[in-house]
Amino acid sequence: MSRFTITNIHPFTAAHTFGPLGSVTVDNGVITGSTGGGELVDGRGGYLLPGLIDTHVHIGHADELTTALHWGVTTALDMGSKRWDDLRSLRDTESDTRADVRGVSHPACAVRGTAVRKMGFPASTAVRGPFDAARWVAERLRQDPDYLKVVLEERLLPFQPRPLSQDTVTALVAEAHRAGKKVVVHAASPQAYATALAAGADVITHAPVSAALPADLAGRIAAAGTAVSPTMVMMRTALENLCVPFKPKSLHFGQTVASTTALHTAGVPIVLGTDANADPSSPARVAHGSAVHEELALLVSAGLTPADALAAATSRAATTFGLHDRGVIAAGKRADLLLVARDPTRDISATREIAGVWKRGVAVPR
Repeated sequence: MSRFTITNIHPFTAAHTFGPLGSVTVDNGVITGSTGGGELVDGRGGYLLPGLIDTHVHIGHADELTTALHWGVTTALDMGSKRWDDLRSLRDTESDTRADVRGVSHPACAVRGTAVRKMGFPASTAVRGPFDAARWVAERLRQDPDYLKVVLEERLLPFQPRPLSQDTVTALVAEAHRAGKKVVVHAASPQAYATALAAGADVITHAPVSAALPADLAGRIAAAGTAVSPTMVMMRTALENLCVPFKPKSLHFGQTVASTTALHTAGVPIVLGTDANADPSSPARVAHGSAVHEELALLVSAGLTPADALAAATSRAATTFGLHDRGVIAAGKRADLLLVARDPTRDISATREIAGVWKRGVAVPR
């Protein structure tokens, strides 16, 4: 349908509330400023959201983007792919049968970092020091990524590789910003958060599991305007799968919940990410698409209102990552839409009761 109108729906507004019963008209994949015309689609009193955005996935195959779309995820941001050339091709040949994809290509890591040593990324992924930042960024730019990513690992034991230094991370972020690229930093401890913040990271991904973020650090992150994608579903699943002889008592999911609560209380922009992947080298496998609905519930359990959690998966995610053509139901925006049967601002689990999904105005078969 080039032009159609979804009638009898409550649209999600810029105020993160659902409006009264109304209609939304789509023409050639774009939401129009006027209503009516074309084929009528009865929304049956449902609740219409912008398509969901998962800001942290790892795509191994195009089918995973198709699965995500069926769960209402119309945009997925890949945070590190060994098969970046294939993924870039999917990005550049967008299809209405799979979620739109953007990505970071290869992440920066320390010499002998996990990305190189265990996950199969090329040796050039490692950054040897601040002097190597320009080389690394130039190499990534040749891959044509949408964003850049830096991995800050922990050195818990003497034999483990030294993490990237503060000077190195700062140099990487500065070079990336000079090239016009936003930087996502993988950080899973208060110390790594402090390093990412001092370097000027745009987004920090993962919430700590070993120690809760202190309120003063959360406040400084908020003051800087740095966004955070806690990936709570990944942190929970990784802890459930952790097999070590002696697990420290401090290592538990309560630290992740407390950290997310502290960030939200401080006013940090929270965006939704799941770390969905099917990679055997990952700390845990997380299902594409369905995990977004788990993450929404976990964000609410950490203190976000259902409306705020929905914003984290729509408008706030779009703004944070510069996706200005989507994330809201407004004239001129892409008709990436998710229709659910019940009001998810009253019960966040209602996002699972999917009545319809549209990608650029094309209905996804249910």
